[in-house]
Amino acid sequence: MPKYRVYAIATASWLLGEYEADDENEAKQMADDDNEADLYKSLCHQCADEIDLGDVWKTETESD
Repeated sequence: MPKYRVYAIATASWLLGEYEADDENEAKQMADDDNEADLYKSLCHQCADEIDLGDVWKTETESD
């Protein structure tokens, strides 16, 4: 009987910054262009042995 590896696919989020913009698309572009925005995260050594992080695949916005 064959063996199968089963993976859990999860998402995470973090605040990139606050940007004053005319609309959501402009705010996203401002974050993409911001050299100070932390677009990448890493895990501690122990967690990195168990979890692989991918690249940012989507950004979302919210406003007050």
